[in-house]
Amino acid sequence: MNAGLLVAILLLGSTGVVAFLNTREWQTTQERVQHTYDILLTLERAKTNLNGTAKARRGYWLGQDVEPDSKLFLQDYQTSVQQTQQALAQLQQLTADNPTQQTRLQKINILWQQYQALHQSQVEPSPTENQSEAQPSSVIQTPDRSLSSAQHYRLQQQIFALLNQMAATEQQLLQQRTAATARLTGITNHILAIAYSLSLVSLATIYALLRREAGKRQQAETNLRRSEHKFQSVFDELYEFAGLLTPPGLLIEVNQAPLAFAQVTREDVLGKPFWEFPLWQQSSELTEIAKTAVSQAAAGHFFHTEVTFNSPTGQPHTFDVSVKPVHSAQSKQVMWLIAEGRDITTQVQLRDALRQERNRSLQLINGSIDGIAAVDEQGTCTVWNPAMEALTGIPRDRAIGQCGMDLFRSLVPDSTLQHLHLGMADTVTAFDFSHSHPQTGQLRMIEARYSPLHNGSTTVTGGLIVLRDVTRQRELERLKREFISIISHEIRTPLSSIRGALGLVAEGILDDDPQTAREMVSIANNNIERLVRLVNDILALNRLESGQVDLKFQWCPVTSLVQQAFSSVEALATAHQIRLEATVPDDLQVWADPDWLVQVLVNLVNNAIKFSPPQTAIAVTAEAIASESIIQFSVADQGRGIPADKLQTIFGRFQQVDASDSRQKGGTGLGLAICRQIVQQHGGRIWVESELNKGSTFYFTLPHPEQRQEAERNQTTQKLL
Repeated sequence: MNAGLLVAILLLGSTGVVAFLNTREWQTTQERVQHTYDILLTLERAKTNLNGTAKARRGYWLGQDVEPDSKLFLQDYQTSVQQTQQALAQLQQLTADNPTQQTRLQKINILWQQYQALHQSQVEPSPTENQSEAQPSSVIQTPDRSLSSAQHYRLQQQIFALLNQMAATEQQLLQQRTAATARLTGITNHILAIAYSLSLVSLATIYALLRREAGKRQQAETNLRRSEHKFQSVFDELYEFAGLLTPPGLLIEVNQAPLAFAQVTREDVLGKPFWEFPLWQQSSELTEIAKTAVSQAAAGHFFHTEVTFNSPTGQPHTFDVSVKPVHSAQSKQVMWLIAEGRDITTQVQLRDALRQERNRSLQLINGSIDGIAAVDEQGTCTVWNPAMEALTGIPRDRAIGQCGMDLFRSLVPDSTLQHLHLGMADTVTAFDFSHSHPQTGQLRMIEARYSPLHNGSTTVTGGLIVLRDVTRQRELERLKREFISIISHEIRTPLSSIRGALGLVAEGILDDDPQTAREMVSIANNNIERLVRLVNDILALNRLESGQVDLKFQWCPVTSLVQQAFSSVEALATAHQIRLEATVPDDLQVWADPDWLVQVLVNLVNNAIKFSPPQTAIAVTAEAIASESIIQFSVADQGRGIPADKLQTIFGRFQQVDASDSRQKGGTGLGLAICRQIVQQHGGRIWVESELNKGSTFYFTLPHPEQRQEAERNQTTQKLL
C-alpha cells in the first residue's frame, strides 16, 4: 500500500513537474511571440510616423505661403517626429536582448538624427507670437528644395530599409517562435493527455490501494475489536486482581475479580485514584500503603508487599500486592503502572502451618535428648541441636554450613567413619562408638544411626544422623547383669542352704540327732531371714522411688535413734571385731520418721562394718549447724576407702565399689540407694568423703526443727512427683 501510493504520487509529481516546466516554457515562448508582435507593431508605427514626418514636411513646403496651412503641417511634422522618437525609444527597449537589432537601431538613430538635422536646417521657427501677421512664421533656408527633398528621401529610404530589415528579422523570429509555440502546445497537450491518463491510472490505483488498505484496516479493526473483546474477556476472567494506572495513580482499567470482591462497578472506580478503591479505604494504614506503592512505581521502582483485606462478609483475606512500572521503549519514561493482587490466604495459612510445624519440629529436635544433625545433598550441615552440642562439644554456629564428614571425623573412629556417606548414602546405617567428651573428658558410649532423607521419591536430598548417649543405658545393663548375678547368688545360696537343711530333716536322716536337726532348721531360718531382707530392700527402694512411702514425722531424740541402730548391728560388729562409737548431744532432736531414719543409720553402719578391718572403730556423730539451719550426721570408718570416680555412683541402685563385694561381703548394692531416697524425702542430702586406704566418712543432713515446714512441703512435692 505505501509503495503503491508512493509510486502513484511520484508519477503524478513527475508528470506535474514536466507539465509545469513545459507550460512554463510555452508561456515563455508565447511571451516572446507577443514580444515580437510588439516589436513589429512598433516598427510599423515608426514607419508610419516617419511617413507622417515626410508628408508634413512636404505639406509644409507646399503650403508655406499659406500661414494657417504651414502651421498645421509644421505641428503635424513635430507630432510625427515626437511619435517617431517614442517608437525608436520603445524599439530600443524591446530589442535590448537582440544585439543585431540594437546595431540596426543605432544606425537608424544616426540616420534619424541626420534626418532631423536636415529638416531643422531648412525650417526657421517664428521669433514670437506678436509678429506681424504679414510676416511668415518660418523661412526656408535652403533655396534648393529639390536637393533637400532628395536628401530627405534618401535618409528616409535608408531608415525604411533598416526598419524593414528589423521587421524581416522579427518576422523570421516570429515564425520560429510561432512554430516553437505550436510545438510546445502539442507537447503540452500530449503531456497533459499523458498526465491525465496517468492521473486516471494513479487515481484508480490509489483507489484500489485505498480500498484494499481500507479493507485491511477494517479487518484489522475487526480483529482488534475481537482481540480487545478476547483480552477483556480473559482479563475479566483472571482469578488475580489486575488494574492499569496512570503514573499519578488514576485507575483507567480494572478486571472483574477486584470489582466482585469489593462489590462495586467499573463506573464507581475508573478515573479515580488507586488508593480510593474501596479495599484500600478499609483503614488509613492500607490507604498509605496504596499511596506509597503508586509513588514508588511512578519513580520507576517495583513495589511488592502483603496486605489483608476484609471481604464484604468480614472474612480477612491476605493478598500478595505489587505495582510495576511500564517504561517507554524510547525515553525510558514511566508510561503506565500495572497493579496486581493475588489472594494468598490459603498459601499463607499453609505457610503459617508449615512454619508452626517447622517450629514444632525444631522444638522437638532441640528438646530431644538425642543429638540430631542433618546434612543436605552436598553433605553440608543444616541442623545441629543442643543435645548434639552437648555430646560433641561443637557449638551450633560453628557446625552449621560445615562439611558433615569433617565434623564427625573428629568424633567417629576411622574404623566406623567409612559407614558414613553423609548426604549421599541411600541406606540406613547404625553403629556404636566411644567418645571422650571434650569438656569433661568422660568416656561416653554413643549409639549412632544415619538415615537418608528423600524428596518424596527415591532421590536422596540429604541425611539425618542421630547420636544417643547410651552410657547410662550400658551402665544399667551392666548393673542389671551384676544384679542378676547378685540376686542369683543371694537367692540361690540361701535357697540351697534351706533346701539342703530342710531336706535332711524331711528325709528323717536327723531323726536320731535332734540337736543337729535343730541346727539345720536354724540355718534354714537364717537364710529365710536373709531372703526376706533382700526382698524388703528391693520393695523399700521401689516404694521410696515411686513416692509411695508415707513418712510419719515426729520429734526424735538423736541419741535414741543411734542406739537403735547400734542394737541392730551389734551382733555383726562383734563378729567383725568392730567397735561402735557415738558422739551425739543428749538434747539434740530431729524432725523425722524414726523408723526410716534408723534404717539410714543401720545401712551406713552396716556398710562400714563390712568394709572395716578388725580391731577398728566406727564413729557416728550428729550435730546442729546453726549457720545452715541443719543437723548433720556422719558415719566414719577406717576401711579401704572409695575411689574418687565412685564417690557419686555408689548411691545408685545395685552399685558396688567392686563387683566381687556382693559375693564376698554380702549385700545387694541397694543400701546406699535406699539411704539417699530416705534422706532426700526428709529434705536433706547425702554424700561421702573418702581417701583410699584411710577410710570413708558418709554424711547426711536433715533440716533443723525450725525448718520442718519446709521439710513438709518437700515431702508433699515428692508425693506429687
